[in-house]
Formats: sequence, structure tokens, C-alpha cells
Amino acid sequence: MSSEELFEKTLKELDRLIHEGSTLGDPVEINGCTIIPVFAYGFGFGAGFGGNDKTGQGGGAGAGGGMSPIALVVIDKNTEGIEGVRVVPVKKPGPVTEAITAIGEEIIPKVVEMMNKKEEEEGKEEVKKEETKKGK
Repeated sequence: MSSEELFEKTLKELDRLIHEGSTLGDPVEINGCTIIPVFAYGFGFGAGFGGNDKTGQGGGAGAGGGMSPIALVVIDKNTEGIEGVRVVPVKKPGPVTEAITAIGEEIIPKVVEMMNKKEEEEGKEEVKKEETKKGK
């Protein structure tokens, strides 16, 4: 395997491991609640190649990393509105956990509000369309 092939293969494997879905786990349904795990992850990568006419070509690549759970997003289907959404830290709060919690507390209510407004607007549009059809 050439050094270029080794490098490409390593990058493809890293691409498979690191993607946007890596920070959120699969949702789990329990007792009327949807629980979504949130993870922090870090990876490192290194590669080196070299050689000479006497000893030939050589190369190597390596990567290492890890993931750890930092919080759970809990959505209670039995509770209306934003009160039904919580971000629960799963370990002693550190800077990352505090940031995720703060973001969740700020963004989730806004997302829910925007979704509710969009549903209301779509409902009003449907009513207008029906009234227009009936008027013709």
C-alpha cells in the first residue's frame, strides 16, 4: 500500500467515525418521554511518510479519540410547551456541560416557539385557501 493510499484510507475511516450525528445519540422512548443522549468527543490524527533509495519508502498513520456522555435532552410528551423539555447533565458540570445546558435552555424554547408560530401560520393559510375556494 502506498503512502497516499494509507493516508486516504485513514481519512475515510475518520470521516466514518466523525460526523454530525456523533454528538447526539439515538432517541429512546421511555414512559411517554423521548430521551436523546448528548456526547462530547475529541479525536487526534497524525501521519508520517519518508524513506530513501537505500532503505525504501515507509509511512504510517494513526488516530485516537474518545466520546463521553455529557447530558440528556428529555422531552416529556405528556407536558405541554417548553416545560416538557429539559436538559439533564449526566456528570459533574464542567465548562462543556454548562455550555450545552445553557444552549439548551436558550435555544429549545425558541425552537418550540418558532414551530408553534409556523403551525399557526400554516393553519391560517389553509383557512384562507378554503375560504377562497368557497367564495368562487
